[in-house]
Amino acid sequence: MATSKDYIPKNAEEYNLFQLYLTAQVTANAPDWNIPGDMVTDMNTKSAEFAPLYAAITNVETRSRQQVLAYNNFRTENDPMLREFCQGFLTNNMLIPIDQRKAMGLNPRGLNPRTTRGKITTAPIVSVSAKGGGEVKFGFKVEASNARTARHPLSNGVDVFYRVAPISATAPVPPPIPVGPTEPSADSGNATPAEAKAGLPSADGFEHYFNTRASFTRQMPLADIGKALHVYAQWVNTSDPTKNSTFSMLTTIVIS
Repeated sequence: MATSKDYIPKNAEEYNLFQLYLTAQVTANAPDWNIPGDMVTDMNTKSAEFAPLYAAITNVETRSRQQVLAYNNFRTENDPMLREFCQGFLTNNMLIPIDQRKAMGLNPRGLNPRTTRGKITTAPIVSVSAKGGGEVKFGFKVEASNARTARHPLSNGVDVFYRVAPISATAPVPPPIPVGPTEPSADSGNATPAEAKAGLPSADGFEHYFNTRASFTRQMPLADIGKALHVYAQWVNTSDPTKNSTFSMLTTIVIS
């Protein structure tokens, strides 16, 4: 079976350049790309850990077997996490211009502005559960009757909007009325972050998170345990925001 080329280089020198550039871009643009601060910190930590491991194996005449083993162990552990980060936060993040994603060595899918995909007519069915220790599991279905979570076949991923707040006796605030997507330009897939943000709903305290997966977990700060987590979402067509779904109903849980 044919598979798409992996964008994470196997060659040591190419990998070093890839992760350095990726880390620099994520660090510089995290607020505009809606990447959590803890993810940025982790990327910089891993990059700093990698630097001496890479330096130690560049000279094939002097490197030791233990140094090569340490380098390989780092790659074995870190590559899957880096790949998951790219897929979840960068590859199809509509806040990042396509040219910038390509410059980072990524391979965004489904971003041809001439796509023939139709409009997504149903909102996600949202499932949120507290797993303990601040961990929260998010799941999204196309239909409530579906046995498993699954991404809508016309979407590139799901936009999740969430807010953490103290538990209140009053009913949670419903999702805001969305501003609506901006009119697509001649090359709507290359919208700037500012243009892309203009199509997102706005509400005090709600944070935005994009993921290409229909099921994932997030670690919330321990200080948020015991607070309410309000969540709603929409399916996203990254090449044409006018084909995004409507927003789901608001779902609320208590973080444990």
